[in-house]
Amino acid sequence: MFYALRYFLPATKVKTFNHEEQQGVSVILCARNEEENLRELIPAIMEQEFAEFQLIIVNDSSWDETADILKALQLEYPAMHVIHIDEDKQLMQGKKFALTLGIKAAKYEIVLLTDADCRPRSSTWIQEMTSGLGEKKEIALGFSGYKKYPGYLNKLIRFDAFVIALNYFGLAKAGMPYMGVGRNLAYTKTAFFRIGGFRAHYKLASGDDDLFVKEAANARNTILKISPDSQTVSEPHKTWSKWTFQKKRHFTTAPLYDGRIKRRLTIWPAMFFMLWGAAIANELIFFKIEICIALAAALLLRYLIQFIALYASAKRLKIERDIVWLFPILEKHIIFVQIMLYVHNLVRKPQKWN
Repeated sequence: MFYALRYFLPATKVKTFNHEEQQGVSVILCARNEEENLRELIPAIMEQEFAEFQLIIVNDSSWDETADILKALQLEYPAMHVIHIDEDKQLMQGKKFALTLGIKAAKYEIVLLTDADCRPRSSTWIQEMTSGLGEKKEIALGFSGYKKYPGYLNKLIRFDAFVIALNYFGLAKAGMPYMGVGRNLAYTKTAFFRIGGFRAHYKLASGDDDLFVKEAANARNTILKISPDSQTVSEPHKTWSKWTFQKKRHFTTAPLYDGRIKRRLTIWPAMFFMLWGAAIANELIFFKIEICIALAAALLLRYLIQFIALYASAKRLKIERDIVWLFPILEKHIIFVQIMLYVHNLVRKPQKWN
């Protein structure tokens, strides 16, 4: 209950910034074998309502028709800048080398990152995500959700992304920014080069978003973006195997978080197991009616407070209100999946970014 009130609810109370006198923005997109997505995404970005921006596409060793698609789209959008990387030129794990080249090529101080399978939720996405960035505010954390489809897996994926966002929004609001998502993240080149880019974790396939934020962000230079117009939406995985592979890759960076962050992120699953563990222990060992009543009251109060916090956040972000009602079921599944993947990654870590 403390965690929900302390970190979930504050995410709904975010300062807005004036759009006047905004600087130019370089939108950077790294793509590998994304020919179909690029056909849709590039027009959505190039037609954004923003005075001065450039789009940089880094074709990261694609072997499909991505290069031909980009060549054709450059005829329609001559201002689009394309960088091609050959497979034998890859110098870092994952997409960090591609991102580094894109950031170095950016002609504007502010860079806005997204992925090929993402779509801006509005024509003012660039404006909303970058307003407020400048000399003092260097990093903007945005939200990127997933499209809604029928089925339990889709609900689980959307709930997982929603809770992850509430965690990094809430902790950043409390002065402890520790991650963002590369699908919707903005920062200044100054912040990037001040910490040496991805040098501290270049050997890891992941970490171009969360570990970068961990290194570069602090309570003074980080702002949150939660308005619907600042959000992007992505195509979710359709199979359990692909989603769990993505989760395993993300889990490779969690051990590198600061101790205070890991302790706070442990509160939610730890309290879940303690409460249900107490209930099971009472059932099997003590079976005292007064303990049953106390635990039932604690459980109901926990779910009530958590529901209020989740629903208020979903309403503020204008997302995922249809699945908040299912959170008692979804949270159990998410917690067990996290434990399973964390143990799996202790044995074997995914290395490739595709």
